[in-house]
Amino acid sequence: MLARPRLAFAALAAALAVAACGRKQDDDAPLAFVPADTPYVFANREVIPDAIVDSWSRQMQAIWPGIMGMYEKMLTSIPADKEVDEATRARVETAQRVIKALIAEMKPRDTPAKWAEVGLGPKSRAAVYGVGLVPVVRIELADPDAFRAMVARIEAASGTKLGALDVDGQPTWTIDVDEVRGLIAIEGRHLVASVLPVKAEKALLRSVLGLDRPGSNLADAGSLAGLEKAEGYEPYGAGWIDLRRVVALVDKDPGYRAFAALGDQPTPALDDVCRRELDGLFAQMPRAVFGYTRLEAKHMEAAMRLDLAAPIAQSLQALSIPPPGSDAPTGALYDIALSLPVLKLKDFLLARIEPVVATPYQCQAFAEWNTKAVELKGQLSQFVPPPLSDFTGLRLTLDRFSWPADGNPDLAARLLVASTNPAAIVGMAQLAVPALAQLQIPADGTAVTLPDGVIPNASGFLPSVRAAMNAKALALASGDGDLAAYLGAPAASDGQLLRINFTGAFYTLMADMMGRFATMMPAQNQADLASQRELYAMYAKWIRSADVRVNATAKGLEVVQTMELAP
Repeated sequence: MLARPRLAFAALAAALAVAACGRKQDDDAPLAFVPADTPYVFANREVIPDAIVDSWSRQMQAIWPGIMGMYEKMLTSIPADKEVDEATRARVETAQRVIKALIAEMKPRDTPAKWAEVGLGPKSRAAVYGVGLVPVVRIELADPDAFRAMVARIEAASGTKLGALDVDGQPTWTIDVDEVRGLIAIEGRHLVASVLPVKAEKALLRSVLGLDRPGSNLADAGSLAGLEKAEGYEPYGAGWIDLRRVVALVDKDPGYRAFAALGDQPTPALDDVCRRELDGLFAQMPRAVFGYTRLEAKHMEAAMRLDLAAPIAQSLQALSIPPPGSDAPTGALYDIALSLPVLKLKDFLLARIEPVVATPYQCQAFAEWNTKAVELKGQLSQFVPPPLSDFTGLRLTLDRFSWPADGNPDLAARLLVASTNPAAIVGMAQLAVPALAQLQIPADGTAVTLPDGVIPNASGFLPSVRAAMNAKALALASGDGDLAAYLGAPAASDGQLLRINFTGAFYTLMADMMGRFATMMPAQNQADLASQRELYAMYAKWIRSADVRVNATAKGLEVVQTMELAP
């Protein structure tokens, strides 16, 4: 789970492109500072439509006081560590004062207009990217002077001056922690932030701050726009992590070498054998891509895919045997469906491990992988007995749950075990539980009630439990759920491996449960639970429903998250 980048500014990009008199792209866009060969990036090229900004702003106004109050509680609940030295204690106290002053600045800013007062706002573009392996955040500011004024107020309120560094005339704020330095600068109309070793070379500083532009940049290359078109992403946030590029930069990138030099022992360089084997490994999963596929005032959909080599992707698709009911959300409080073909999963893992066992890695750094592969092959090669070997999937649905302070809980839930031989599950249960020996469960979906005492029920959670079965699954239910419909519901047909769906009311339930059990915890834990409870309560107000799907596709492993926001 964690805030998503949603900034963009296409109108300004067009205006600057016209004013540029022949320049290929807007040379002041954040993407113009991103190297075309960056190993990772997440950025937006266009502004979020006003209707979406207005809707989110109304939502934010409702929950902003709670969010700020939660941060204030977290800050005041941090205990003083009496075992650290005076210098460390002083740094912690300084950080707390700065954070307190920052919260004071942010607390009243619950609208875009109020954010604009400190130079920020939704009408801007942003990018998170790598200069080599060094992370950089670059955000357009609506008013750089307003941001500078905010920093000055934070310094005055906290009694702390941020560090200052001049990089060839570019003033930069610094925050040093031992040998690592956080950098914050206003370069032109951009806010730039990064992390580097204190002793990083000036050439690297200049590249990170954007004083030295990349020879070829992502704006001119058009790679992000190409990704959006190919994957159906909206221009409000998309990107990638090029895993093979990351591996290629290990021990060759100036930023990597600068951080590696901070260790007690120099990081050994990768020899040709290790580099070849590491590249071969990531050639099987070369990159991850992600972006918003739909962004509206009350609806958000985002997708992420880990690209996989064709043989692995095809093998993964064979693991998709979704259980009944996995085809579409049901509106239940919480619903999870999982493909779990035990024997196929075993074969899939063995197919990944056996090449390592047959031809161990020669790189000394991977020696432990060789050992683990041999151990895991031995474990996976063991016989899997029925009925476990017959399993193909699981589904759990929480239809209803409440627990009055002065009464017993009210629960309605259903569990489904998909199997090629559900009757074997019943037979095994009858052998293990004598009370079930005479129980007859028809194979036509007709529900029967289990004998009392078969399932422990000391707290009154399960007033009665019913069971039903057909040729593909066995299902249990407590409460009033329809088992025949549960067994016969359509299964997904899109390569689905996992689906989780829940409503905003599930967050309310989580918040209530935390409140119920908080009194059993120590005082410090109670404070932490109280903050988490408030956060869940805010989610309940903001989210109508959420749906997460994990699918095996011809290109790789895809995760799609859909969220419906409350009116």
